[in-house]
Amino acid sequence: MSTTTAERFGPAPPPPAFTVGWQGWLRMNLFSSWSSGIVTIALGVALFFAALGGVRWLIFTSDWAVITDRVPLYIVGTYPREYYWRPEIALLLVSGLMGMAWRTWGGPARGFAAAFGALVFVVALIPYQMDVLYRALLLAVPAAMAGGYYCAHFIPEQSRTKWFGITGAGVLIASLLVIAGFSLPGIGSPAGLHPVTESEVGGLMLNLLLAAFGIIASLPIGIALALGRRSRLPVLKFACVAFIETIRGVPLITLLFMSRHLLPLTFPENIDVSLLYLSGITITIFSSAYMAENVRGGMAAVSPQQSQAGEALGLKQWQTTLFITLPQGLRNIIPAIVGQFISLFKDTSLVFIIGMLDLVEIGRAGLSGKIEYSDNGMEVYLFLALVFWVFTFSMAYISRRIERTLGVGRR
Repeated sequence: MSTTTAERFGPAPPPPAFTVGWQGWLRMNLFSSWSSGIVTIALGVALFFAALGGVRWLIFTSDWAVITDRVPLYIVGTYPREYYWRPEIALLLVSGLMGMAWRTWGGPARGFAAAFGALVFVVALIPYQMDVLYRALLLAVPAAMAGGYYCAHFIPEQSRTKWFGITGAGVLIASLLVIAGFSLPGIGSPAGLHPVTESEVGGLMLNLLLAAFGIIASLPIGIALALGRRSRLPVLKFACVAFIETIRGVPLITLLFMSRHLLPLTFPENIDVSLLYLSGITITIFSSAYMAENVRGGMAAVSPQQSQAGEALGLKQWQTTLFITLPQGLRNIIPAIVGQFISLFKDTSLVFIIGMLDLVEIGRAGLSGKIEYSDNGMEVYLFLALVFWVFTFSMAYISRRIERTLGVGRR
C-alpha cells in the first residue's frame, strides 16, 4: 500500500518568519541585497532629517496669515465682491455636469465627483466671514450634482456620451458669459451680468477657466488637424502641417505677446476683445498643435489590418477612420492626452506676462505688496504648489481609472 508524502515525512514546516508578512516585504523590497540595504538606510536617514526640519518649521516658524487673510483673493482675484454670486453660479453648472458624468461613466468619474462635492461642502462650512447667500450657493453644490445625475437618467444610455459633450460645451460657454459678463446692443446686460474687466478676473478662477476652455476646445481641434495631416488632399495636408509645425516652433510666451498686440488687429475696429478671450484662444491654439501630433501618433500605431478589415466590410475611408482607426488611436494615447492637459493647466500661469492676475501672480504680488508678508514666500509658494498638485494629481488619477477601465496596455 502506497503512502503519501505527508504520511512519510509529516506536514510541511511553515516558511521562515523573515520571508512572510512585513518582515518578508522589507527583505524583498528594501533589503534584498547589501547595496539595496545601504541605499535604503541612506535615504531613510535623509528623509528623517528632512521631515524633522519640515515639521519644526511648520509648527514653530511658519505664518499662514498671508494665505488665510486673502482666501477670496487667491480664489477669484480682484473680482467685484457684489458679483461673487456669478462664479458660484458657474460652479453650480459645473457641479451639475459632474453629476451627469457620474451617471454616464460611473467608476472613473464617481470618485472625483464625490471628492469634489465633499471638498466644496467642507469649504462652505469653514467659519470665516462670508455672506449668507454665497455660503448657501456653496452648500447647494451637492444638490446641483444630484440634479445632473438625475437628468442623465432621462438620456438613453447609448447617447449619454454625446449629450455629455454637448452639455459640457454649453456649460463652458455659459460659465464664461456669467463670469466675464456681456452687453447686448440696445438691451444692455441682462440679469445683472455686467461686463467685468480682464484685470478683475483672476486667481484660481482664471487658471481653471483657461484650462477648461483649452482642454475642451483643443481636443477636437487637434483631432481635426491630425486627420488633415493624414489626408490625401495636398492643399489640406500642407495647411495642417504648416499650422502644426509653426505653432510648435514658437514658445507660448511669444504667442501670448502676439495675442496681446497682433490678434486684436484681425477684429473690426469697433469690437474690443477682452484679454480673457484672447488668452483662451491662444492657449487653445498652442495646445491643439501638440494634441494633433499625439493623435496622429496614436492612429499610426493602429495595425494596418484594422483599416483593411474595414475596407473588406465595404466601409468608406472616412467611415473606417471615424469608427475604427480613430477610436483605437485615442485609446492608445490616453496617457499622452492627459499629460498634455496637465501641461496646459500649468501653462495657464504664463498669462501674467500679458497683465492678467492668475493664482501664481497674485501670490507673487501679495509678497511684494505688503512689507509684513515679505518673509512669507515659503508659505505662499508651498500653498501654490499644493493647489496645482491637487488638480494635476486629480487628472492623473482619472486617467489611470480610465486606462484600467478600457484596458490600455492589455490586448
